[in-house]
Amino acid sequence: MRRVVITGIGIISPIGNNAAEVEASLRTGKSGIVFAPEYAEHGFRSQVHGLPKIVLEDHIDKRNLRFMGPGAAYNFLAMEQAIADSGLEEGEVSNERTGLVMGSGGPSTSNFFEAHQIVIEKGAPKRMGPFMVTRCM
Repeated sequence: MRRVVITGIGIISPIGNNAAEVEASLRTGKSGIVFAPEYAEHGFRSQVHGLPKIVLEDHIDKRNLRFMGPGAAYNFLAMEQAIADSGLEEGEVSNERTGLVMGSGGPSTSNFFEAHQIVIEKGAPKRMGPFMVTRCM
């Protein structure tokens, strides 16, 4: 059996956009859960959410971002942090002995909602555009 070494960590979350911010929030008992007015407008029973406070367009090239839903974009940024934190060189990252473990609370439902609205308003799924499917994945 081979040993595993965790060399880097990255995180984008409602309580911080890197490991140091998240640790500080946890130590002070800070919650990232807030009231979501848009949920109230739609009549949802639960009207709170935890949304990372980060402008994705400031960190990810728009040509790449168009293929990502918010969840995938948060994971991408966390992956970049983990690689930087690891100190690994590019050749070491792209290696059969290097792996990545990531997690997410679920898909980007905002993209499903947006796709549904386009179909209702425009009357055809073709109007969603070529990138909506990948953003919903």
